[in-house]
Amino acid sequence: MVVLLASLPGTHAAGQARVDQLALPRSVADTVIDFFNRPSTIRFTGRVEIPAGRVVVGDVAVLGGPVTIAGEVQGDLVVVNGTLTMTEGGTVTGNVTVLGGMAHTLDTSVEGQLAVYEQELSYRQRGNQITYDEHRWDRWRGRRGLSHISVRVEENYNRVEGLPVMFGPVFRTAAKNYSRVDALAIWRSQSGPHLASNDLGYLVRGEQHFGPGGRYSVGASVRSTVQPIESWKLTNVEASLATFLLHEDFRDYYRRKGFGAFLRYDHPSAGVHLTVEYLSEDQGFLTAVSPWTLRRNAEPWRPQPLVGEGRIGTMTGQLVLDTRNDRDDPTDGWYLQASSTFGVGGSLTLPEYLQPEPAAATVVSAARRLPSDFKAGFLDLRRYARLGPDSDLRLRGVLAGSLDGQPLPPQYQHTLGGEGSLPGYALMSADCGVRAHPYSILQGPASSPVRTPTFAAYGCDRIALFQAEYRGSLSFNLNLGSDNNPEGGGWSWYPDIDLSPSWAVFFDAGRGWSLAGNAAALPPFVGTDTQTLMDVGAGVSLGEIGIYWAWPLNGGHKNVNFFLRIAHRF
Repeated sequence: MVVLLASLPGTHAAGQARVDQLALPRSVADTVIDFFNRPSTIRFTGRVEIPAGRVVVGDVAVLGGPVTIAGEVQGDLVVVNGTLTMTEGGTVTGNVTVLGGMAHTLDTSVEGQLAVYEQELSYRQRGNQITYDEHRWDRWRGRRGLSHISVRVEENYNRVEGLPVMFGPVFRTAAKNYSRVDALAIWRSQSGPHLASNDLGYLVRGEQHFGPGGRYSVGASVRSTVQPIESWKLTNVEASLATFLLHEDFRDYYRRKGFGAFLRYDHPSAGVHLTVEYLSEDQGFLTAVSPWTLRRNAEPWRPQPLVGEGRIGTMTGQLVLDTRNDRDDPTDGWYLQASSTFGVGGSLTLPEYLQPEPAAATVVSAARRLPSDFKAGFLDLRRYARLGPDSDLRLRGVLAGSLDGQPLPPQYQHTLGGEGSLPGYALMSADCGVRAHPYSILQGPASSPVRTPTFAAYGCDRIALFQAEYRGSLSFNLNLGSDNNPEGGGWSWYPDIDLSPSWAVFFDAGRGWSLAGNAAALPPFVGTDTQTLMDVGAGVSLGEIGIYWAWPLNGGHKNVNFFLRIAHRF
């Protein structure tokens, strides 16, 4: 207990001692929260880097991370739910406390006491202060590890499964090179109160960490899930709210059921994440159901596209390099996400489809095999550059699609258009003409089949997108709330409001290509390349909430699109 008390911020002792604990005592959590809420504490959120030669005078608290210190902190340091890395020459003259992460330090980098607690701090944030979150699921702690019951929403509220809710136990050992097992069932709200096996999905995932700092991990998974074909354009929250509030689902989906194994390397302080994964899955088509929405609840949903059905094996490699100074609101740094997926065996079949009603039930295209040795890639490169104290430039380029010049199965295709890519144009307007030809398929028993509207594919086999955005801050700042309470600790009766509005102007350009003409057996409909679509726009935002206007520059579109985002465009 003496060593534990000496390790807390504000209690100095001669010489360095280290405390490593799995569980986080409530007394430590309260002390950290009081430290964070002091008016004199210097606060940061997200990735923080103190370069060599830089000196920060005062106590420092960081929410998130990772935190890299090559310079000097003249005071105490607290890292909440993040990882700390002290490089050669980095120094903290006071005490260091790390919650919910790891600490990579040198023998002489911390002059005071060092305490590391693997359990994350459960907190709520209001303005610039935090408070302990009393409403959490109970945890059972022991000398051998930590376990808890997890209940969370997976992916997004959508027109195929409604609200997917994942629940089940999570187990984690106490070792630094820890093991973790998640055994989760998935209840889909569209199935109602029924808990039949056909209505439930599952995700069982185990991993073992090893190597320096647990940076390497190997694991395996078994799953039965519903996945969006593309999810990189909008956040899950935005897609969910659009579905629930506007009766407009911005994504299309398909079924994935199978198993896989992966090997991963994570170096948070360097912003490097590398993953190699093998999957063997049964993939298939899903129809839109009728999840409840706030408006237009009786209107039909946009049809789902056909996808290749059957068993497929894939090998995927992904590299993420993130040097941004803030993950949520970056103003400097690079972001790179590059991945490639190779088909390594299996058999995918595109089901037969018919003329849409009320035409006769004439088969337009019989069921046909799709190539199982496809090669697909995805590249997302971004640059954030600060141009002044209150302005920055953001550039982004996206290339995605076939790597060998052959058409892709529909679930690996791409589209452009809509608020997440080309906001001056309608959703999925650059789809290589796929949605200009509606079809239908027969489902259900042969004695009484049901016709389901569909499209023959999802989109283009290749796309390219370029985005540029210049942001600046307006000249006034209104800050009301808890910062005006000199006593700190506890809440004022009035809300905390931080109005620091910013403005933005942007330009987007994108194009899609179809490779269907290269197929050995052509379908009745062959996709066409899109023209290069361009738009410009402007907007005003408060933090991540932004109001934007976008104007199309070509393509025969004349309407101005007004839209709301609750996350930065990129």
